[in-house]
Amino acid sequence: MEKITFKDSTAVFTLDQPRRPHEDAPEANLSVEELPYLWASAPLAVSFEPAKPATREIPDFPDGGMRAWSVVIGALCMSFGTFGWINSFGVFQTYYQQNTFQNQSASNISWIGSIQYGLIFIPALLTGRLLDLGYYNGPLAISSAFYIAALFLVAECKTFLQVILCQGVATGFFAGMLFGSTPAIVSHWFLKKRSQAFGVLAIGSSIGGTVLPIITQQLFGKVGFKWSVRAVAFIITFAVIVANILLRPRLPPSNVKGGFFDLRAFKNPAFTCCVLAYNVSLLGLYVPLIYLDSSGQEAGYSPNFTFYLISIANCASLIGRLSSGVLADKFGALNTLIPFTLVGAIVSFAWPFATSSIASLVVVSIIYGCATGAFVSLIPSAPARLGGMSDAGRRYRPPLAGVIRTKSGGFDDVGLYSGGVILVGCILLATTRYLALGKWVGKF
Repeated sequence: MEKITFKDSTAVFTLDQPRRPHEDAPEANLSVEELPYLWASAPLAVSFEPAKPATREIPDFPDGGMRAWSVVIGALCMSFGTFGWINSFGVFQTYYQQNTFQNQSASNISWIGSIQYGLIFIPALLTGRLLDLGYYNGPLAISSAFYIAALFLVAECKTFLQVILCQGVATGFFAGMLFGSTPAIVSHWFLKKRSQAFGVLAIGSSIGGTVLPIITQQLFGKVGFKWSVRAVAFIITFAVIVANILLRPRLPPSNVKGGFFDLRAFKNPAFTCCVLAYNVSLLGLYVPLIYLDSSGQEAGYSPNFTFYLISIANCASLIGRLSSGVLADKFGALNTLIPFTLVGAIVSFAWPFATSSIASLVVVSIIYGCATGAFVSLIPSAPARLGGMSDAGRRYRPPLAGVIRTKSGGFDDVGLYSGGVILVGCILLATTRYLALGKWVGKF
């Protein structure tokens, strides 16, 4: 049998009978030109073996090393500069109620923070698809410039509508443009230690949510609103620049079908239930964080103390973020997320009734912070397991609590609302585990 290789395929010529007896040339010297001189009766079998296209093999996930962990540090800085800013809104809520917008109800003012929390998740639909197509650092740099500009413009706002558009819409949307694909970038570098990496990523929002409210509150009385916001904007600018330098995708572009929003993903019942659980939980999860300060002041405690409740909760979330990452890698993301979310629901129920003493408010803030920290840390883990890495980039909370607060005149009903929706979310998370595993108990 002789093989002749062409550019795109291999031709295999097989002779069932030898050449004429008088030709003693070794079989190895057979060429295409000699084929016509073969015995007429000699059957010739010709087949083509298409050459296998060259494929780019993706190396194993590093799961560590300086380059991989530098990406996580960049993600931490991005989390600090985006979620850290948004988690600080409780200080602004109190300041606006007591100073700038005394004519506005708490429900109206809460629209600012609600828009921020809602918009920070929506841009992931766009940035995730761009990441899958190989466009990341360019859109990241452009969005960073708009986000930083919006932060500085908050200091120049004079009317309620301007604050809504600038602090609510602009900073919320561009924070989402920055953070939207950050978990997916981390997923490029980690597999076995992915939940740990997500935990470190989420620490950034804890640090930001702890430090930025304290800085803002202290500066309000010293340099005024404008320079307080500018000082915070300068700090966030530095963090965003560092993130732009360190964050880099590792996997090659993947032009998967489905456009910017792949509805086919919802054919997976577990994925659909998981997304529903997240959205329901987020309807109530951040309610106590926004109203801890206000509820403390309404109970008669000094504003110089109550604003620290937000920082205490954000600081305590460090415990939840770090511990949940380690536990998730060992027991499964949902197995860790469900009990933490259940604790968050219980604490949200108890929060309005814990204003009888400073100690009880502090305890509630700490436990609440741990629970919400774990939730935020593990948000990306379950969807990452319910789909492949080729479209990892693609895979809201209204001001209802403010309306309840205004209508009821207190925080009891707000706590019941918050705890209730979180509890429903917890049940949906348990259902997600069942749909994914086919049983109620198991590692997932």
